[in-house]
Amino acid sequence: MKNLVLAIGFLFSAGSALACNPEAQFIGKVTEYKKVRIDQNMFDCSFKINYTDYRASMVCPLSESEASTTEFVDASCSLKDGDAVSGYLVVQDGQIVIE
Repeated sequence: MKNLVLAIGFLFSAGSALACNPEAQFIGKVTEYKKVRIDQNMFDCSFKINYTDYRASMVCPLSESEASTTEFVDASCSLKDGDAVSGYLVVQDGQIVIE
């Protein structure tokens, strides 16, 4: 019986590891802000983050080195260099996004 419980526990933990979405919690500042005009009234805005506090998940960690090279989208084009940002970074559909 004990072996059966251990086997079931292993299967559940192995399944959750395979379904893992890397993530981290962070605090940082906006850097390398870019605002590119794509139409008369439309812009594409993106930025990188200089992390002042970075805490990768213990269960499914997202490496800080991978996150530091990521360019994020500012859909509202309202940020600027030096602005404070914080939240959770999660890998969704192969891209790192801020939640």
